[in-house]
Amino acid sequence: MTTSPSPAGVYLALGDSMSIDDYTGVPGGGAVAQFFRTLPKGWSLDDHTLDGCMIPQVPRDRTGHIITLTIGGNDALSRYEELRDRGVAALVADHYDLLAALRRANPESCLIVGTIYEPQMILPDDLIRALWALNDGMRANIRRVDGCIAEIHGAFRDHEDEYLCQDIEPSLAGASVIARLFAEQWQAWRQAAE
Repeated sequence: MTTSPSPAGVYLALGDSMSIDDYTGVPGGGAVAQFFRTLPKGWSLDDHTLDGCMIPQVPRDRTGHIITLTIGGNDALSRYEELRDRGVAALVADHYDLLAALRRANPESCLIVGTIYEPQMILPDDLIRALWALNDGMRANIRRVDGCIAEIHGAFRDHEDEYLCQDIEPSLAGASVIARLFAEQWQAWRQAAE
């Protein structure tokens, strides 16, 4: 692979329901599909996103010129007791291990990784603190692997009613915001590579 932007390449999509069509109510309404449509003609999509995906389920050996990853929310929910009792360090370490493996398999690719938004439902204070700490750890991990941060948490903050449905899934509007964040990071990476 090359660091210079190619006219065509492979877009590798990884992660959870923040990326998929299912909750948008529109075929092709998910963030991955919307972002893919912004790429020039000739690009191919290798989509491995999965509803409910957690860190251990993300394939680590796939390659792409652009990689988007939305992950961590389901892990946080499934490990709530651990986060509450022992903090986020173990989950942040698991996140870093995933990013490092993806970077090893894709040393020169544009790696765009999202942060985690808050759901519509009211969370206990300890879980809110854990979510903020987890996002801080994720941002540090993304920087460590020379990735691009899609700041989903910040973009969704105070817009949860508009951008989410079923309490925790991206609506069509939410998916559009995520796709825009992916596109902005891709453009910034391309400009830096020129």
